[in-house]
Amino acid sequence: MKAKMLRRVGGFSLLMAVFSSYAATLQSGVYEGLLLAVSPTGKITGYYSESAEDSVKRTCTFFLAGPVSAQQPDAITSWSSSVLSGHITANNTGVTLAIPDGQNHAGCMNVLMPEIATGLELETTQQTHWQTLMQVISPRTYLSSTPDAATRRKAWIVKGDVVGVIQTQGGWTEVEYPGNSGKMTHGWVNSNNVQPLTPPAS
Repeated sequence: MKAKMLRRVGGFSLLMAVFSSYAATLQSGVYEGLLLAVSPTGKITGYYSESAEDSVKRTCTFFLAGPVSAQQPDAITSWSSSVLSGHITANNTGVTLAIPDGQNHAGCMNVLMPEIATGLELETTQQTHWQTLMQVISPRTYLSSTPDAATRRKAWIVKGDVVGVIQTQGGWTEVEYPGNSGKMTHGWVNSNNVQPLTPPAS
């Protein structure tokens, strides 16, 4: 009887461990103000943007990067005008982002919720297939329908925009740009017009 009970408890514990492991997997996507990409090799890149407006519009933006670890939470480095350490973890509705001094990022003091210090919960608004995030470095980058300048469209993205990368091919990068309205703009750009999100040397 005791052995049977121990087997049941052991089996339940194993099931919960498997479920918890599945539930805690970070996924690429849009989480309210956070764009997040998780590569197949376990690299995390992210971009957070939030605005508040009363008499003056204030904007809080910062980048983040780090490796996926065997056990969450995953350690990340976040940066804007300063470099700050933190953690990110998956939850049942999205992700929890914790940066103890996060409100010290440029423009974030009166915009970012105080919960960022211990864990700001962000709900999933869109799942994606992003491998990484990159930032546009040219003043205006036109989108093509295929990895070819001959299929260039009228749509463009500008310097400073952050895009989700799906794949690269022959000097071209397939990207998605999430606009303010939530609409995703898709296309190919010349790879010379975008650069990786890389933490500054500390």
